[in-house]
Amino acid sequence: MKTLVLAALVSAAVLPAGRQPSAIDGTWHAQLQDNWTRNDNRQWINLRLDRDDDRQFGFSIPLDELEGLGARNDRLTASDVRFSVKRDAGSVAFQGNFNDGRGTGIWRFEPNADFVAAMRKSYGELSADDVFKLAIHDVSRTFIAAMNQEGYPRPTLDELTKMRIHGVDAVYVQGLRKAGYDKLSVDELVKTRIHGATPAFAQEVSNAGLKASVDDLVKMRIHGVTPDFIKELRSLGYKDLEVDDLVKLRIHGVSPAFIREMGDLGYKNLALEDAVRMRIHGVTTEFVKELRALGYNNVPVDGLVKMRIHGVTPDFIRDVNAAGFKNMSADDLVDFSIHGRRWLKKRA
Repeated sequence: MKTLVLAALVSAAVLPAGRQPSAIDGTWHAQLQDNWTRNDNRQWINLRLDRDDDRQFGFSIPLDELEGLGARNDRLTASDVRFSVKRDAGSVAFQGNFNDGRGTGIWRFEPNADFVAAMRKSYGELSADDVFKLAIHDVSRTFIAAMNQEGYPRPTLDELTKMRIHGVDAVYVQGLRKAGYDKLSVDELVKTRIHGATPAFAQEVSNAGLKASVDDLVKMRIHGVTPDFIKELRSLGYKDLEVDDLVKLRIHGVSPAFIREMGDLGYKNLALEDAVRMRIHGVTTEFVKELRALGYNNVPVDGLVKMRIHGVTPDFIRDVNAAGFKNMSADDLVDFSIHGRRWLKKRA
């Protein structure tokens, strides 16, 4: 089956003739000052293509792939400029003008008959829109064949487009497989790319001693759980870490520094759940230090949390003392905050 699909994609010589999608045209806009450089040190730019039916398409492309543009800088001013983008699915010819790096004009897309014929065997008749989208996102027969060899024998046209948009290719799949993540769905592959759960990240997580599913990797990236974060926690004595626990720590701002600082204040071997509760309710190192300055040393974690929940702040304690209520325990202060009138009667 794999050999048949590959043969159908690579060669169209033996395929029967079919309907050839028509050409498509419209207007284009670009701004050379909007270019940026990716890791490959190539300058990229966005092109916006408008159709007469009010549909818009945008795609990114290296400047050096705009054949014939010949822009020497991003302030290009020229009339009757002609350049093209050539892809396996077809070519887009551009004509127009640039003024100080801003370009506009008309474009025309011509489908590649060989590409259409080769695709017909696996995907049936393609519409002009189908071929156009495959062209602007550079879905080529070579790309499809490579993904076929990696275990994706017949992705849908939408899946092929999504993979190209987000940079999922054969090398990326091989990298994830090497890191222990094989036979992923197209949606899973795309999700890892969108959130930066790359093969390198997956391998680093594994090297840190953590077993994580694809969904776990994505959650970790979303919430900033890095391999260094895991290693720091392990160095503090937290060995049996679960992904959900790590995510919870990051969500609530429990950092290794917070745990170390609390340890220096006497809260050694702090349970991670206690650390989360402290952060949720605003028990900071500054709060603990201020309590100590007022004579409240070694208040248990539960006591600290209750104090914060019920508004027992250092200022509150000072006000209570000024009102004549001296030497109150932490529990008394919480009770006072909840039932102040009862305490006032007691003083009377």
